[in-house]
Amino acid sequence: MARKGTVESSLSAEALHEFCEKLAALPNLTLRRMQDEAKKLGITLSRSAAGRFAGGTFAEHLRRLQRAREFAEQVESFNASGMAGSLADTAAATVLQEICDLMASGEEYNITKIAQAIATLQAGEHRRRELSAKLKEYERRAAEWERKEKEREAAKAELAKAISKRGIGEDVLREIEEKIRLL
Repeated sequence: MARKGTVESSLSAEALHEFCEKLAALPNLTLRRMQDEAKKLGITLSRSAAGRFAGGTFAEHLRRLQRAREFAEQVESFNASGMAGSLADTAAATVLQEICDLMASGEEYNITKIAQAIATLQAGEHRRRELSAKLKEYERRAAEWERKEKEREAAKAELAKAISKRGIGEDVLREIEEKIRLL
């Protein structure tokens, strides 16, 4: 993990985040302007300290903002396409990307936490597949029920015609009983 610089050690996590947000919103940000903004918070930064902050903590903040924008775009495109479970899929992909980024960064990381995150992703994927299979089965059953219901309605209509044409007699009653057995 990178060492804490002047800005990081001078501010709380929340204040550091706010400072990075303020810097990110500034147009044409230079190291000099970064030093001026830090001075407003009572932090004196040398040019080299400002450069380390810009290339370290602030650059990471900008990368997180970019990933958040990309995530929002993915969610928007998934929603536009109407894909089911898109938010969960996108979130899982984002978490996996974070894990890959952390492992590739060369910084120290807690392998147990990463293993737990991967296990959670795997469990979520397993559950998604189960739910997808159940949904397909319910859709199949609903289609089958609708088909049978249409057949029943057609049989009822046919019987109604037969009754209205012939009246109810012995042969019509037998025909009705046969049709009822078929249903």
